[in-house]
Amino acid sequence: MQITRVAIHRFEIPLEEPFVTALRPIPALERVLVEVETDVGLTGVGEGAPAYEVTGETQGSTAAVLADVLAPAVLGEDPLAVERLVRRMRALVDGAPSAHAALEIAFQDLRGKAAEQPLYRLLGGNAEEPTLTVPKVLSIKPPDEMAADAAAAVDEGYDQLKIKLGRDPETDIERVTAIAAAVPDETSLKADANQGWGDAKTAVEALAGMAHHLDVIEQPVAKENVSDLAFLRDRLDVPVMPDESVETATDALDLIKRGAGDVFNIKLMKTGGIAEAVRLNAVAEADDRPTQLGSMVEGHVGTAAGIHFASAFENVIWNEMVGPFMTTEGITDLRADVPRIETSGPGLGVRVDRTKLRSLRSDVTEIEP
Repeated sequence: MQITRVAIHRFEIPLEEPFVTALRPIPALERVLVEVETDVGLTGVGEGAPAYEVTGETQGSTAAVLADVLAPAVLGEDPLAVERLVRRMRALVDGAPSAHAALEIAFQDLRGKAAEQPLYRLLGGNAEEPTLTVPKVLSIKPPDEMAADAAAAVDEGYDQLKIKLGRDPETDIERVTAIAAAVPDETSLKADANQGWGDAKTAVEALAGMAHHLDVIEQPVAKENVSDLAFLRDRLDVPVMPDESVETATDALDLIKRGAGDVFNIKLMKTGGIAEAVRLNAVAEADDRPTQLGSMVEGHVGTAAGIHFASAFENVIWNEMVGPFMTTEGITDLRADVPRIETSGPGLGVRVDRTKLRSLRSDVTEIEP
């Protein structure tokens, strides 16, 4: 099998409402879809979900790296030689993980299609089906509004809530307290400060008023403050989950050595694709640590990749593949019914709807010999 053509689509997905974190408000999702065609008639699809505040990328830079460097480098190559192609691409471009992820996910899709198997079975096959139950993510708002959103989410069918925090510790305590009072006691509450509390002192003060409500606190301090993560882990009853602090398997090993973090948040757009995510997860599993498959609010294709990764391994205990429930449009036949998402079929198990893609697409670049 050889790659004969790569198409790079830039498109924008509308959100139900702006998504607000401690890092920035997101009014819409600027995404990149990659299609990798082969000489045997199979086509693989992948998605890049760039976020400049996390990976240093934009939609334009992701599309440019793909068109100018990565896609030309894989023309004529066997897409099933995933590890070899990953090494080649990383030798050419150090960084740009969303661009790497978009192509590698397409290779993984082709891997499943060539084997006529859903991808999660080839990766590990832990689950019986590629199906996930997802949480509701609550954007940063005033406490009363977040409490109302939480109650509405539970009424809708969610039993897990992820609470975005990190703007102001005192108000963050009010936010969590209001949310906890508005939902049943059995509702799982997870909080994410997105580095917003900065240092351990501020994080301890904030968590003193809310930790008893939470199942986990994600990235409470700046990503470079790994020693603060270790400090908090030693002094808090609530588990600490690094996100921005752990991008690769090497990062995970360093955090383990330094005693920083109870759960690691893996994101395919941080790791540069599934191959490195598998390695990162294996490092965590070797130390008996669970992981979460996090989200950069991917569209349908990136979400499908996340479903298969999370369904492959026993120690991936949580996921946040929430994109389909935050957007007004999708470009595939991915099935989403609150609070579950699922795929079926070989590879990623999704088919691109050309009409929907055209309605959202801003432009397409084709790379051929």
